[in-house]
Amino acid sequence: MAMAPSKPGDLFPGEQHVLRKNANAVIGVREAGLSRLPFDGLRGAVGMRGKEAIGGRLHLTNLRLVFRSHAVNRVRGTFSVFLPCVEEVRNTSSGITRRVTVSTAGQDFTFVVWGVPRLIDTVDRYRAGFDDAHLPEVAAHILAEPWKVGDGLRRSGRPEPLGAGPDCAYSRGGDFAAIAADLARGIDPRSARTEVAGVLQVVELLTRAAGTLPPRS
Repeated sequence: MAMAPSKPGDLFPGEQHVLRKNANAVIGVREAGLSRLPFDGLRGAVGMRGKEAIGGRLHLTNLRLVFRSHAVNRVRGTFSVFLPCVEEVRNTSSGITRRVTVSTAGQDFTFVVWGVPRLIDTVDRYRAGFDDAHLPEVAAHILAEPWKVGDGLRRSGRPEPLGAGPDCAYSRGGDFAAIAADLARGIDPRSARTEVAGVLQVVELLTRAAGTLPPRS
């Protein structure tokens, strides 16, 4: 459903595309509910035992990282990592495999990608330049168009609760903390973390946005 931000209609207001790279998103095979691949034991030599690399493209904007998988994968989809939520970006390359890991308070995202040092420098520069005063505005844009965040990497048709975002916003009167709590409670406990990566990121961003606002009377 969601598209990577490769054209203006895919972007949130004020969002600008910075770069695009071919990349693989690394997921846990068991965590995603997948069967083990043949010769999985040999993959340990490149730091990928029990892991699977989902082929696709990684986009960087001035607001987020967006990964969109190719159609030929065992799991497919799109997810976003918001730069204001990123706490660390580090080089986790092992042997011949070039990898970068992006960490937020609640999630780690690892990508196999060439040009790791440049990617890290660029991500760090844009996240350092983000003004948290804009978080409430960004949160409002996301709640207005939640499909642009991405629906996670999934192998089933189970919907992610991001579609409830606008309804939550209306019923909660723009109370970002309450909306985040509603979205978190709406996550299906049977879902793999790969499936709910998008909604977990929205919960993190809304929580941060709530922290920038004065207490509600």
